[in-house]
Amino acid sequence: MTSSRTDTTAWRSAAWAVAAGVALALAMPGPGIWPLVLVFSGLFLEALRGQRIWWRGGLIGWLAGTVHWLVTVSWVVDVLVGYGGLPILAGWGSLLLMAVILGSTWAVVGAVTVCAPGVWRLALLPAVWTLLEVARRLPPFLFPWNTTAAVLSGKPLLLGALPTWGATGQGWALVALGCALWGLFRSELPRRAMAFAGAVIMLQALALVAARGPESSADDIEVAVIQPGTSLEERWNPAAWPETAERVWRLSASVLAEDPDVLFWPESAMPFRFDGDSMYRRRVLEIARRFGTTVVLNSVAEAQPSGFGNAAFAVTSSGGISRYDKIRLVPFGEYVPSWAKWFFPDALVREVSGFVPGADATPLDAGVPLGMAVCYEVVFPELAFRQVREGAELLATLTNDAWYGDSWALDQHFAQAILRAVETRRWVVRAALTGISGVIDPTGKVIASLGAGEQGAFVETVVPSRQLTLVARIGDWWVWVCVLSLIILWLPKVRRLDSSSGPAGSRARDR
Repeated sequence: MTSSRTDTTAWRSAAWAVAAGVALALAMPGPGIWPLVLVFSGLFLEALRGQRIWWRGGLIGWLAGTVHWLVTVSWVVDVLVGYGGLPILAGWGSLLLMAVILGSTWAVVGAVTVCAPGVWRLALLPAVWTLLEVARRLPPFLFPWNTTAAVLSGKPLLLGALPTWGATGQGWALVALGCALWGLFRSELPRRAMAFAGAVIMLQALALVAARGPESSADDIEVAVIQPGTSLEERWNPAAWPETAERVWRLSASVLAEDPDVLFWPESAMPFRFDGDSMYRRRVLEIARRFGTTVVLNSVAEAQPSGFGNAAFAVTSSGGISRYDKIRLVPFGEYVPSWAKWFFPDALVREVSGFVPGADATPLDAGVPLGMAVCYEVVFPELAFRQVREGAELLATLTNDAWYGDSWALDQHFAQAILRAVETRRWVVRAALTGISGVIDPTGKVIASLGAGEQGAFVETVVPSRQLTLVARIGDWWVWVCVLSLIILWLPKVRRLDSSSGPAGSRARDR
């Protein structure tokens, strides 16, 4: 009888865990059913309800996290099979391994949460969740993709608090509110859950009130963006290089006629090296001089003391050239982490591997100080914060999202640029090889864009700013609030529960 009851409880917990992982996946950009973020944390708490042993909470969390990542980054299979040359089974196996590794952060959340009584879980889960979400920026993960706040990227009116506490604080508020809503439906928790919901709403309101609106520091400038629509197959075929290059020149000419101040080319727009092809370099310099514009482009370039970097260059009309080397490289794409070289001696995708990371975040001189993110590194908020502290008045990201086809990855990647715009109160210009290109204002509104698969160009007005938001000035401070919450909410309760015994202690844990 006891065994049967245990089996039923285990299956119930597993079902709720799977539902939690799927709910958050569907809330993310792509599916974009964002209200599900408020359901996810309640489903997670329901999966953990009745669990009292840390390793069982860890297994439940691991299941939920693995399912979540299997759903939300399923596009990884197409990348590895289509462009990495892996067999289909190996592609799915790699996705499963990735999901299991990333799901381990959910395992920690589950293990920590079940070590406190039910009433404290309402506040404990959001704090631990936020800390583990930030931990994904660090080794061995280095994958802060799809942060919780990204579910609001398509709702600029709901992003107003980001300048105060960043995507980190906003993600905490969403998870915390979901926990409070779950507590309202638990017979033993409604009054405390209502109090917690009130506290979360009050903090959200304070963060919103404290966030200053966008401020300008200079005259408007005109920026031009081209989207060549070049496929990876064209990039890898030398016979197609003349046509792909001509497409870039043609699209550039179409917008240069409108006299923009800055022209942005996406990552991998040209099949030439800017630092190694003198003819290509001279032509770019000539265009910048003749049209009185700054050309911002991407190129593989030699790095010191040895190797190559993934670089962005700004070429001004006076002939000045400034360079930024990508700091945050893509694990297994642009380099293989040292701990993984026993298993993966080479990058998993064709064309890029073994790049040397940059270290200098100094803005490019593009006529306006320009903070740069090359492709993937836009998902790291601390890089944008560092650049605006060093004087960037405009942010830009050059990317090649052709790897992702028309999958959810396109929306997921673009969402991160929206978060960076609001956190820093900067206009963000995004030039993508195959889409999504766009211009985002400091409130998170997309002012102009070119969708996936489109070929074209546009000119838009942006406004430079020297404004320093609270989160950009002092960094991700809400992380430390979560650390303090963990110390207050978890450690004393664990000691108290460890010293308790008998039915009363068990009932306290069950709640």
